[in-house]
Amino acid sequence: MAINEFQVESHISPKQLNNQSVSLIIPRLTRDKIHNSMYYKVNLSNESMRGNTMVELLKVIICALGTVKGLDGHLHMTVLGGIEFKCILMKLIEIRPNLQQLNFLLNVKNANNFDSKYIIALLLVYVRLQYYYLNDNNNDNDEDGLIKLFKVQLYKYSQQYFKLKSFPLHVDCFAHSYNEELCIIHIDELIDWLVTQDHIWGIPLGKCQSWNKIYSSDEESSSSESESNSDSESDSDSEDDSGTGSES
Repeated sequence: MAINEFQVESHISPKQLNNQSVSLIIPRLTRDKIHNSMYYKVNLSNESMRGNTMVELLKVIICALGTVKGLDGHLHMTVLGGIEFKCILMKLIEIRPNLQQLNFLLNVKNANNFDSKYIIALLLVYVRLQYYYLNDNNNDNDEDGLIKLFKVQLYKYSQQYFKLKSFPLHVDCFAHSYNEELCIIHIDELIDWLVTQDHIWGIPLGKCQSWNKIYSSDEESSSSESESNSDSESDSDSEDDSGTGSES
């Protein structure tokens, strides 16, 4: 009896990007580990979510990654780069939210002691991973809008320093040799890693210089604005000094 040498993955997303399934951005071995994990089966399968859209996934994201201000740690002890985080990231990739949905998530209000900092981190990692090829010359309107949105977000959060509980950025939580402790990182460290490195938590980010250029160009424009503001302030100060001298 002939043995079937070919296996067809049952978890490949029908959503496509660059003429291939969006799922393929994650290596096969990592995909298998994620889909076989108990967390994915219980919380993120189509049956458990009772659907396969952002409406259903949003409930899981807020429950798993939302934090309550004033409490130590988050609601379900999920950390950046952990198994739960990777499962949610995988599901986000499979659903491939549109620009409006990403914009909504990025602007979730921190009301009633709710803090969305881990959701922000998830989205930044997702876009860097899924859209590594983006640059300033995109023909697609959605991609152009996406890059404009995240240019603002990258610079915004590079200037903030809130803390996040995380696996070390170079460590894969699925690695059997892992014996390091969790660490505390700041959001600006995460952004710097995303724009300068090609791997995070054992997941390849795609070798692309455009994200670094986007980040750098935003820094330069901001610094030039601050320099021009400081120059204008110094000019006004000198004018005030000269005016004072003439009066005396």
